[in-house]
This record gives sequence, structure tokens and C-alpha cells, in this order.
Amino acid sequence: MVYSGTSDFVHLHSHTLYSMLDGVASPMQYAEECYKRKYPAMSITEHGHMASVPEAYAAFKQFGVKYIPGCEIYFNQYEPMRQELLGKGINVRSSEWRKNNPELAGRIVRNRHLTVICKNRVGFENLLKLTTQAYDTGLFGVSIKQYNRIWFEKLCEYKEGLIILSGCLNGPVNHELRMKQVVDREGNVIRDIEKRERLEKAIEYIKMFKDVFGEDYYMELQMPGVENDIFTFQTSIMLADHFKIKTVLANDSHYMERKDFQVQKIMMAIAQETTVDSPTLFHVNSDEQYFKTRHELFDRFIGNDYSKGLAVSDFEKSCDHSLEIADKCEDIEFNTDPKIPIIADADDQLRRHVATRLLTLELHKINKRFVVDGREVTYTEQARIELNRFIEKGFASYFLITKDIIEHGKKQGWPFTARGSAGGSLVCYLLRITSVDPLAWGLSFDRFLAPSRGGYMLNINMPKE
Repeated sequence: MVYSGTSDFVHLHSHTLYSMLDGVASPMQYAEECYKRKYPAMSITEHGHMASVPEAYAAFKQFGVKYIPGCEIYFNQYEPMRQELLGKGINVRSSEWRKNNPELAGRIVRNRHLTVICKNRVGFENLLKLTTQAYDTGLFGVSIKQYNRIWFEKLCEYKEGLIILSGCLNGPVNHELRMKQVVDREGNVIRDIEKRERLEKAIEYIKMFKDVFGEDYYMELQMPGVENDIFTFQTSIMLADHFKIKTVLANDSHYMERKDFQVQKIMMAIAQETTVDSPTLFHVNSDEQYFKTRHELFDRFIGNDYSKGLAVSDFEKSCDHSLEIADKCEDIEFNTDPKIPIIADADDQLRRHVATRLLTLELHKINKRFVVDGREVTYTEQARIELNRFIEKGFASYFLITKDIIEHGKKQGWPFTARGSAGGSLVCYLLRITSVDPLAWGLSFDRFLAPSRGGYMLNINMPKE
């Protein structure tokens, strides 16, 4: 059977470059490709957050394709137990505790993934609440390897308007089906897991989600070509049939083309502070997670053992259900204007802060003249030029908020540095947003904010402080 690849599939599990050091493609690339293929919709599901929503919404709107907000959440049903143990002074990452509780330690520390999709605005707002609360109450890990975790009770609390897919091969159901052995942190085998036990644990999760989400719970199928995924694929279909749950095919796209796999692998190595050839590198060792057409997915299904013992109709239904899910989802409109709170008398506050900091400069610098953007200025004159421009374009509140955030971060010991052209602003330096004196180094302020640039923050209608 041959598919045209147009209007007959919806990608519901996809990552962009907002899935930091994991996704390669941009929202715009996905939107343009959906338009070319005449796909009716697409869902972007970043790891643990919704940061790509404004850019993705704008990109898909530009191409007239329905954008469905979603998220691949970090799911861990043992997170409340970890918090309880932490309250008792027990660190589940300590070698002693892990040694005494090897299997429980693995379940508490390792995250499972769930694909969550918004049916409507209520679902979108609930998913925002879930991911935000996960950072507040479920943050676990060290440094850049921290994960904002959600557990089942939280998901039930904010279930309205959400569709749940069972997840990738690291999802709670698929992971139980794939896990033949329990291993400790060092990779030592603790015990073998019989197939019966794997099925029982998978069924436990299926019943749990089906009872709460009903027709909005789907069994997610994937074909990446990694260890034990064919058994998982076929068993998932069997379990879905038994429990009357619809299947949906997803490709867990992380990049646009097959060749981009190497880029994604390098990004994963950077994220894990290791090398691409390191045996400790955690990644999907397969180049199949690109933005496939339905025809390519069908070839994958037929050309490998995934189809063994199954009918073509099993594949057909799993693809058609992607369209069904897209139809369930409303075309949500978003206001993507910057939402910066307006601080009362921000203009005067900003001028006062800058004037105070100017007084802290060494006396011999005050009247010294520098050439900035073709103008000969003193510190006082340059500060006045910048302040007038910032205030004229409505940025006073923004700079005061940025100053407060950075001051707070520095008190916590967090490192900060300037990004790009911001280093050319004397006001940023005086507010200690940046740490390099731009006049001393002859840096350009106009590169940061030229007179010709718009003042889009002037029209933000936000409540005053």
C-alpha cells in the first residue's frame, strides 16, 4: 500500500531546539514542512516545559497549520516518597542508601516520560500549572541535570482538557515491557525480570491511566529500532486491544532529516558532559527519529519485524488516530505579546539608579571622553543618551526587573554573564546587569538598541505594580 504523505498523518510527539541540547529543528522548520506536506496539524512536546509555545504558535499560524500545544513531562510516581524520605534526612542519591535499596533507588531516581497534549484552552492552562508546579515541588537532580517531575495525583488534579499518550520507550508502560533486568547505578544486574511480571506492571499503569482519562488515553507506538522495541510495539497493540484503548503512532521527532542524527548525538553528549563515543552516553542509538512521512512510517512497519503477526489495519488505525486526536484539539488562539509587568514610576526609578551608580565611578573617569558609535561622550552623557532611548521605547520596567533578577541570582551564588550586544550598554553596566565597562573597551551601544528599532513594549497592557 502506498501513501501520498499528504493530509493523512499528524506528528503528536516532537521536539524542537527548545528541548535544550536534545532537539535540532526549529518550530519554523516543522511548520514549513507541515505546510509542504499538507499536514493539518502538529503538536510540539518539549521536555518538561512549554517555552516554545510563543514561537511555535507564530510559526504554525504563519503557514496556516493548526498548532497543538503539548509537553513530554517527566513522570515519576515515586516522587512523593522521595520527598518524604528527604524530610526524614535520607538522601536517595547517597551510595549507602542505594546499596541497601537498589531496586527502589532506581525507580525513585529515574524518570519516565509521558506525552501530554492540550485539547483546549483549559487543558493548556492546566498543563502550564502542572509544569510550573513541577519546577516548584518536583525538582530533582543536580546542576543542569535537574528534572521537574510530575506524579499521578498531580496529573489527576489538573486532568481537564488533557489528552495522555502512554509515552515513548521510556514511558511508564513501555519501560516496564522493555525492562528485562533490574540494574544498579553501576550497571550491575540485581535480578532478571520475568515476562509475566513485566506485563503485570505495565497493565497496572494502563489501568491507572485508563480509569482516569478514559477515551483521552491512547497507547503510543514507536519504531526507533532499539533493543526490545519490537516486542514492546507488538505487546502494546495486544494490550490496547484487550483493554479497548486506541493506539497512536508517533515518531518522537528530534530532527528534520536522517543525517541530522549526528548533530543530535553531539548535542546529547554536550548536555551530559561526555563524548559521542563514550559508553556512558545516554541517547537513542538510532537515526530513525526524524520527521517522517506516513509513507516512510509504513515502510518502517513493513520492512522490519514490527508487522510480524499484525495486520496492515493495525498500522492504519494507529495513523488515523493521530488525525482523530488532532480533531479533538481546538485551534487555540494565543496573545504572544511580551508580558512584562509595568512598574509604577519606572522611568524615574531607572534614572535614579543610574545616577546613583554614576557617583560610584572613580573621579578621574567622570570627565574622561570616549568615542561611542561615532560620538564623543563622557560617562554622564552616554548614560543620558541610553536612558532617553530606553525610556522612549518603553523599556524602563524591563531593565528594573532584569536588575532585580540578577541581584537575586548573585546572592544565591549563580554565575551571570552578558549576552552579545548587551555588553555595549553603559546603563546595563551601571545596573550590574553586565560586568564589562563598554566605554573603556570601545563597545557599540547602537548594536544593542539602535534608534531605528521599534518600541514594542510601549503598548503592553499589563497591570501596574
